[in-house]
Order: sequence, then structure tokens, then C-alpha cells
Amino acid sequence: MAFSRRCWKWHEHLPKGCIMGNKFEIREVLEVFPHWETDHTAKGASYITGTVVFEGRVPGDEVESRIEYGLRVEDSSANAQLVRKYLQIWLEAGGVIPEWVPPTDEELRELMPPLTARQFRLGLLQCGRSLEQVDKAISVIEDDIERAHAQIELEYATEFKRANILLMSLWSALCFTPEEVDVLWQEALQL
Repeated sequence: MAFSRRCWKWHEHLPKGCIMGNKFEIREVLEVFPHWETDHTAKGASYITGTVVFEGRVPGDEVESRIEYGLRVEDSSANAQLVRKYLQIWLEAGGVIPEWVPPTDEELRELMPPLTARQFRLGLLQCGRSLEQVDKAISVIEDDIERAHAQIELEYATEFKRANILLMSLWSALCFTPEEVDVLWQEALQL
């Protein structure tokens, strides 16, 4: 997804405040990541739902940090009010909130929690695939190094990520569609 990377600085005009339990001096608002409820045309910060990204530092510390704050319209906390103040200045200076674009299936798969080795193997069994079938799928890999890599991954990995390239080819060899793997993954997370 493409997001606006324009930065607007107002060092002299911004008050200090408390964000996420730590006192920060907000140095600059960097961008807003929209949410599906975000009205990207809103001119007032009190109507924005999204993630406000800004840089700040803890007083007395020379290190600046990138901070992301989830903002919702109904949030009336002191933290939200402070973030809205900075967001309003950013909007008035020309900051642009992009339209929300739904994540792709691939992006959602990258965000899926990893499976443990146990969950992975039990998930395969629940979907009617045996460990022998997995071994057979690996044994037909033509390249010796790739085949050895796959064997090591499956034998010694302690967790498996949904978007792993090796696993993607394995799913295909085991006749799974991406949607079937998504279901397998969600069910295996419960094991």
C-alpha cells in the first residue's frame, strides 16, 4: 500500500504530553494509516479513525522514537485529545490522509500468527494429509540443495509462517488451494 510520507514539523508550537503512559515530546506527525472507517476527506481531527504515526522523544533522552497511536472517534482519553491536537495542526498544514485500501489476501496471510511444529503437523493430519505425503512432496524436488533445505526446515523448524515460500510450494504439491490453507491455518492455531 502507498502511504503519504510527507512530514510536517512544528517544534515550537506543540505541547508536551503523556502518550501510552510515558511522557513524550512529539516532534512531528509523519502520516496517518487509514482504517476501513476512516473518512479521508475529514478536515477535523475529531472525526478521524486510524493510526497516527509521529516521532517524539522522552524528555532527557536524546533518542527519538517512531510512535503509532490508534485513534478512534469515540476515544476521549487525554492521550487521544493530545494526538488529535497534533493531527489537527498536521491537517491544517496540508497533511493528507490516504483512502483506505483493503489488504490483499497475501498481506493478510503475512499477518497470520505462526504455527508451532506440533500445530503444523496436526493441522495437516486433520486435513487428511499424512507426514509421508509431505516427505514424498519434498523428495520430488529436483534441486539437491532445495530438497535438503526443505527437509531441514520441516524437520527442525520450531514454528511455521503462513507466507513461507517453501510452504507455499509444499501446499501446491499437496493439492491445497490458498483458501484451504487459510482454513487449515486458522483451525491449527486452536490445537
